[in-house]
Amino acid sequence: EYGIPDEILTDHGTQFVAAKSREKARHRFREFLAENGVRHILARVNHPQTNGKIERFFGLMEQKLHLFDSLDEFIYWYNYVKPHMSLNFDELETPYQAFLRKLPAERVFEYGRWLFEE
Repeated sequence: EYGIPDEILTDHGTQFVAAKSREKARHRFREFLAENGVRHILARVNHPQTNGKIERFFGLMEQKLHLFDSLDEFIYWYNYVKPHMSLNFDELETPYQAFLRKLPAERVFEYGRWLFEE
């Protein structure tokens, strides 16, 4: 639905990197990335903070998904309803609100016009 990304961040798991000679070994995942022009960024070894945000997201998803009728409903809740501590938590800011706050004013006004077009 969203296409192939420009880059991807992974840990050093064998599902992402061949076990032998990590840089030179033939590995289908690495071949796919090369064929599609995707930059592969490897997380630092023994540095869980690198992938911490996504690991926390998946943990929360496993914990809460049963409360929703679909994955789309969970994602809506996560982005539009649930305040995130890493954002402006004092204002109970959601990722969507942070996204709008960080947009240049001209982009916000363009977006606002789009909402009201017929």
